[in-house]
Amino acid sequence: MKFVIQHQTSSYMRLRLCGGRFTGTEAEVLDYALSNLKGVSGVRLYPASGGIAFSYKGDRETILRKLRNLQFHNVKMFAEGIEESIGREELSRRKLSPELKRKLRCKVIAEAAADMLLPAPVQLGYHMYQLVTLKNL
Repeated sequence: MKFVIQHQTSSYMRLRLCGGRFTGTEAEVLDYALSNLKGVSGVRLYPASGGIAFSYKGDRETILRKLRNLQFHNVKMFAEGIEESIGREELSRRKLSPELKRKLRCKVIAEAAADMLLPAPVQLGYHMYQLVTLKNL
């Protein structure tokens, strides 16, 4: 990763990426990668300006070497993978289509009718089969 050191003390460093700004998902990946570096105690990212600030304990040169060895194209690759996946917030916002709702209602009604009409041992066997195979879950 190419960067310029903007400010540093014995336990704090502020960097600016030579590539400029980065996206929010790239910030997530960078935060994870930098937070897990040995000796780094706190990370703050500034995606709009391409800035990174972090506190560290230990050898400054070791941390700088690890930062220089970090490949930013890998960060971009992981960020693209995150962007393509569906997040929890998006899943909670999505609504079921009317056709899917109708199919689900029909399935629930058919299961309830079968539970009312079939004898208990057959019901139990069917539900155990569903539980064991996790069918349609």
